[in-house]
Amino acid sequence: MQPVAYPCLVMASLTFFVGVFHLFIFFKGRRQPVHLPFAFLCLVVALYDVFSIGLYDSASLAQGLFWQNLQLQAIDFISIFLVWFVAVYTKRSTGWLIPVSTTWFVLLFVMSLLLNPSLTLSALRPAVKHIDIPGFLSVTYYEGELGIAYDVGIASAILFYTYLMLLLVRSYLKTRVRGLLVVIFGLSTYYVGVANDTLVAARVYDFIYISEYAFMIVVFSMFAVQLADLASLYHAIEEANRTLETRVEERTSEIRKLNEDLRRQAELDPLTGIYNRRFFGEYLDIELRRARNRQEHKVAKLQGVNDMNFGLAMIDIDHFKRVNDTWGHPAGDRALVEVVHVVQGVIFSRDVFCRFGGEEFVILFTRTSRDGIVQAIEKIQKSVEDHEIMVTDDSRSTHVTLSIGVVIFEEVPGLTTQQLLRIADSRLLAAKNAGRNTAVYD
Repeated sequence: MQPVAYPCLVMASLTFFVGVFHLFIFFKGRRQPVHLPFAFLCLVVALYDVFSIGLYDSASLAQGLFWQNLQLQAIDFISIFLVWFVAVYTKRSTGWLIPVSTTWFVLLFVMSLLLNPSLTLSALRPAVKHIDIPGFLSVTYYEGELGIAYDVGIASAILFYTYLMLLLVRSYLKTRVRGLLVVIFGLSTYYVGVANDTLVAARVYDFIYISEYAFMIVVFSMFAVQLADLASLYHAIEEANRTLETRVEERTSEIRKLNEDLRRQAELDPLTGIYNRRFFGEYLDIELRRARNRQEHKVAKLQGVNDMNFGLAMIDIDHFKRVNDTWGHPAGDRALVEVVHVVQGVIFSRDVFCRFGGEEFVILFTRTSRDGIVQAIEKIQKSVEDHEIMVTDDSRSTHVTLSIGVVIFEEVPGLTTQQLLRIADSRLLAAKNAGRNTAVYD
């Protein structure tokens, strides 16, 4: 293999790899139409490089003409895909450029197959060139002079490439996209290569052909631009994902907060801020199961702590209707709120305090003894009775008392929650019938 053929082999391998890579990207995504013409351009340029190797290694005019013919035919397809790529890249793919150029270069290719060799390449017009650059290389090109058909093809390629250059320059001046400068540079090298090869073919001076190298620079400049675009797209996707994750987190936090608000609204009494009847019913079921489980396993005895008990107190504000009738319902609401604040200041945070309805409340005393429950009830009653309730804005006040019915778990461990509530309600009624401001435990 001639020394000058080795670079072509490397270029063919690299260009073929780039073409397959972009073909893969196109069929995996189909969202970047520029990848398809560029992939085909790379594959055809790789073939051109292979044909160049064949020309450099030719040992006769017949062999040289065979490979030279393939080279010139490959230029037709290089022109088609180069026009297609630039048209798509500069967003001119919907105009006349692609169909006209494709039709014309396909026609030139067909003509090169059908026309008489005298109009393309003929052994009757040899143009064998011996290039000898001392200290560098020595190579013989077994070629023929170009016929009119190939002259027209090369002139057409130069004409279309000139128009592509104008498109690229106009697009850059309009958009200032730096990638366009890289493509313009690549296409400019092609002009240098054509100028050199034309002068060498005309025997103006002796030098090697460099079109294949120019094509490689065109391809790799376009490849660099697309890699930059892919990197920008990747970073944009990463940024979009980060933004999306942030928004999802924010939205999730908002939804979580909304759910918490909805849960609180569903569980809390809007006037007093304590738990409502719905929540209490659910919690009482849980506490009842816990107490039974601890009793069955005798955990409290093992630990030496009497915390398996709980007490259920049903509370009613005595003669609350008089407050509403005397000072109005706003005063009644204020009285309810103040009673709640007083009771909350007495009970433990582990105890569950709920508004059961109207002026009725329930307290679930947990992890305590019977004596602790009795002491808590007495303290609640005395604190409420001693508290002066401001029922109007002009400082008029009143006092209220509480009637309470109490059920302690030790007494009725086998009952259901509804049965416990009925017992507590009946004892509350007994406390009212006993003169109010009292608590009934059995």
